[in-house]
Amino acid sequence: MLNAHLLMIIFHATSATAAFIVGLALLFQRDLLRQRQLAMALVVLLILLEIFLILAILSHLTSLAMVQQIVFGGLGLLGLYMIWRALQALVLLRQAPDNQGAVMDHVGFNLISLFDGFAIVSAIDLQAPGWLVAIIAIGAVALGIYAINSRKKALNTIS
Repeated sequence: MLNAHLLMIIFHATSATAAFIVGLALLFQRDLLRQRQLAMALVVLLILLEIFLILAILSHLTSLAMVQQIVFGGLGLLGLYMIWRALQALVLLRQAPDNQGAVMDHVGFNLISLFDGFAIVSAIDLQAPGWLVAIIAIGAVALGIYAINSRKKALNTIS
């Protein structure tokens, strides 16, 4: 039987994966109603991601070293900021739907954060040395920024 901590990690990872897929779909969606629906789904998935992260942390907080508690606290704050950015994208889609570049910036931040998280967790799970995890993290951010900027340029040439 799965323990509570592992179950929360599974729900967190599932929410993160779904949020990433929905965010990608949002970037390539041109229909405004569909964009709004996807943005709402992104907000909900990020809230679930945050809830399950907090529950996973709390389920074994006393066994974590102080440094780990600080790192996980930082991740919790990042999750709250990601929710705020997704909400900003949703507000823009309702109030200023022509400002697709700003919507992409908000959604792109979330996609980069999620992608970076996937890359870092994978590197750690593969027992990569710390220096390599840092390089992978920086590389994932750089790749994400490049991808979002490329999508924004493509959107500008289509418009």
